[in-house]
Amino acid sequence: MSALALAALLCCISPSPSNAAVRALWAVNDGEKIDRDDLSNAGKAANSAWDGRKIKLFGARNEIVSFQVIVESDEKGVSRLWASLPVLALRNGTEKIVYGAPVSDPSLYAGRPIQVFSENYMRVSSATNAPWIYRAGSPSAPKNPTGWKPVQLVPENARPGTGGFPLSVAPRANAAIWLDVYLGRGLPAGVYEGSVRIDADGEKTDLPVELELFDFALPDRNTMDAMIFYDDSQVLLYHGRDRERQYRRFAHRQRVELVGGGTQESVRRALDRYRGGDFSRAQGYAGPGEGVGDRIAPASFYGPGDCCIDRLKTRGFADAWMSFLDKTLPGAITFLYMPDEPRPADFPLIRRIADDIHSDPGPGRGLPILATTAYRKELEDAVDIWVSPPGEFDVSRALSERGRGRRTWVYNGGRPAGGSIVIDAPATEARATIWACFKHDIKVYFYWNAVHWRHNGEKPGEKIQDVWAEPVTFDTRRSTDSSDGGSFANGDGVLMYPGEERLHPAQDRGVAGPCSTLQLANLRRGLQDHAYLTLARERGLSALVDEVLRAVVPRVFSDAGTSLGFSQNGNDYEAARYRLAKAIAGLRPEGTPQLAAPAPRRQVEHPRQ
Repeated sequence: MSALALAALLCCISPSPSNAAVRALWAVNDGEKIDRDDLSNAGKAANSAWDGRKIKLFGARNEIVSFQVIVESDEKGVSRLWASLPVLALRNGTEKIVYGAPVSDPSLYAGRPIQVFSENYMRVSSATNAPWIYRAGSPSAPKNPTGWKPVQLVPENARPGTGGFPLSVAPRANAAIWLDVYLGRGLPAGVYEGSVRIDADGEKTDLPVELELFDFALPDRNTMDAMIFYDDSQVLLYHGRDRERQYRRFAHRQRVELVGGGTQESVRRALDRYRGGDFSRAQGYAGPGEGVGDRIAPASFYGPGDCCIDRLKTRGFADAWMSFLDKTLPGAITFLYMPDEPRPADFPLIRRIADDIHSDPGPGRGLPILATTAYRKELEDAVDIWVSPPGEFDVSRALSERGRGRRTWVYNGGRPAGGSIVIDAPATEARATIWACFKHDIKVYFYWNAVHWRHNGEKPGEKIQDVWAEPVTFDTRRSTDSSDGGSFANGDGVLMYPGEERLHPAQDRGVAGPCSTLQLANLRRGLQDHAYLTLARERGLSALVDEVLRAVVPRVFSDAGTSLGFSQNGNDYEAARYRLAKAIAGLRPEGTPQLAAPAPRRQVEHPRQ
């Protein structure tokens, strides 16, 4: 390259140092949380999505790939910041992935393969102290739990001042832009190119993007199921109107399923969702699972309810429910949820209900009994589905129970055995948990709530909280400064935030549906990774699958012991995914890609730093 061409290139990708308010621009993969005041992150030089000059991505058809652009301001700050990715065009071809502007409903995805979000930061002043999530100060606790953490992904068209563009950036601080790119089923394989345009107070910078699309597709039906409890009353309370369809469509795009206790009538009303009609182009949906319906239909949730007060009523309910599902939703995943996290005092009730159903001569005999507990000898013949937290999931016992025809699932999180899905833990926690599920053949993951915006019932006093301002979402303390033995957690039970806020109008984003979180985005990423691992195993690549599992999640669940046994680094997951992608596509399965050597820093940062 001539000196003149090089000068032109540097001018193109670096704002003028004389008056620009941007000190540094760089990109990072979706598996990192970059704090607002983290101005010396090691990923700035290079990471799996950034070589110091160019954003580098890869993926398969029917996959959502994500990355972050970090804008670091100088001593003046930035008053008006915009970001865009207009198009990704196939090199030496005509195919394009073209941006489409968002509308107020964030769950309308048709014509919008490229989406742009700002990351909203929340100040975490105290680390989570719920010991089942992690033990603060222990060797397995997150290393940097406090500070200004990126949490919500706010659509670019939200109200300005609440996360919508243009953004303002305080002096000497980071602003993070999150971008999703959906790779459609019909796209030809190859390299797609474009540029992220950053406009900071009128100074424009283009960061080149190179996306490698491999010649295979992820399936529309998930290779494992992820169910998240959903309470529509919370949405009605905060939004001030019914938004259930938007939330369920939004969840489907994230490859998760919102669940709760059902009735025959509620299932009938939701048949379009179960049969895929709600996730069709006609309803504005596009993306993974298009035309594919939900398939989890619980008979009850968080307890059996009043359907099982005696044998006659229990069997009548079970017979009617299983007959109804057999005719209406054959193949649906169903269960009868026992008292949540049962104590010994609950065991007689569970054994009685289980005996009533297991001895039922009618179709109700097929209704599985689910208990959110590790294996208990006292319940050995009563429980059909054991659902354990990571720290109580015994790998050997799970194999034994499966041999007896029982199912073994995992719920929530907890270090060191699995990820801790809270604000103050690394981004990769949910992703690690799904990798662990693949390693130990767990078919369903369960998270206890998607929208736990009202404090749990154990908290005294006011429970209507400002969830956009207060990171603590689970709290059993009598007061915030007491040491009464109560526990609290940052962001626990909240994977989505209300885009409309009628209770705290200053927090109203004007988004007619949910706003996602980094935690949910990484759960989606883990579920897509699960599909990679499954496809590789199905194609006879078990040696490679076992190798990447040993590299990323060597010790999880009961194998973890007292130390952390999984990677917290997004680069490790991306290196493994890249090896899987090449192997699945029939390209050089051996070798792990190395991080690119960083380009000279002056290309993306101002020399006066």
